[in-house]
Amino acid sequence: MADSSRAQLYYLAESTWGETPVAALTEMRFTGESLGFQIQNTTSREVRADRQVADLIQTGAEAAGSVELELSYGAHDPLLAAALFSAWGTPVAVSVADDIAASNAGSSFTSTATDFAAAGIAVGQWLRVGGFAASGGANDGYYRVTSVAAGALGVSPAPALDEAAAGLTVEIAGTLLRNGVTETSFTLEKRFPDVGQMIAFAGMVPGSFGLDIRTGAVITGSVGFTGRAATIGAASVGTGAPVAASTNPVMNAVGHVGDVREDGVLMPDAALRELSVRLDNGLRGVQAVGSLGNVDVGAGRCTVTGRVSVYFADGALYAKYLAGTPTSLSFRVTDADGNGYVVTLPRVKLVRGSIVAGGNDQDVLADFDLQALRDPVTGCTLQIDRFAA
Repeated sequence: MADSSRAQLYYLAESTWGETPVAALTEMRFTGESLGFQIQNTTSREVRADRQVADLIQTGAEAAGSVELELSYGAHDPLLAAALFSAWGTPVAVSVADDIAASNAGSSFTSTATDFAAAGIAVGQWLRVGGFAASGGANDGYYRVTSVAAGALGVSPAPALDEAAAGLTVEIAGTLLRNGVTETSFTLEKRFPDVGQMIAFAGMVPGSFGLDIRTGAVITGSVGFTGRAATIGAASVGTGAPVAASTNPVMNAVGHVGDVREDGVLMPDAALRELSVRLDNGLRGVQAVGSLGNVDVGAGRCTVTGRVSVYFADGALYAKYLAGTPTSLSFRVTDADGNGYVVTLPRVKLVRGSIVAGGNDQDVLADFDLQALRDPVTGCTLQIDRFAA
């Protein structure tokens, strides 16, 4: 008899939808799953004198389900990229001596030899900057790019103070992911080693992605899939030994959530109670005569929604809700080793707002549902920036 605590999950990106490549699987960290092959049956309507049902006929099927997870750096990056129908960009890796200076008044970093545009830096991207030792690291930190030119990098927030380049080795790093239009499918394998059985799901496309940050809790997420078919057997569909999962620590909402910014302005440390983001690709299974299961997976619009709950201290957010004023939202999560992500919704509108005094002896909360929209500057709805320690 199989025990759920011994179950394992593996994944492998496919080159052709529904076809498992000849390659090793990668182990997936997870907290729960609902992957299955749902078969639709039709009861025969044949009339019989003995009043019994003549047959039950399989008339449709679909591989689908979700995987629940706890956020840890690098553990699910291929799935995140696939959920955004995109791929991680080429990492920015600038490290130069005696060249990059900081300008507080100009809200920028300047250079005489380094070409920021050639370094692959994009407007709207978050970067981690380090090496400003002369100021004791006052100018080190995370910056969102507002403009890019060969010798000038506009950023927000502004560097803390002016600092010359001489004697410094400045490093600029970051990797960018934005929602796109390129579909990636996976073969997923669910193993039950105590009974020697393995269930493989082919053609699994990430149709949804969610991330939840709540006070006093681990940061959790989920990825939903729609796919082609399932098989069961005693042998793995992978080739060779699986690739082990990363071992980076799980992130929490207590010590691992850094800057939370609304409209580019840092929110007070005690302001946020809850924050969630949901992406839905509107997938649909395509079925055809002669096939049990999907013959393809169609994609709809990339819809990003969310919810934010803050302790009520002023009316600025509620005023934006009443007026339908667009804003932006970003938050950074960093583990104890210094690895992290910045999640950005560059243009959002608040679609529902509620400020209610429920009764005595309670904190008053301002709760908002939000809808992310295409940002005309970055051309995206959802952006994730990645930073290795």
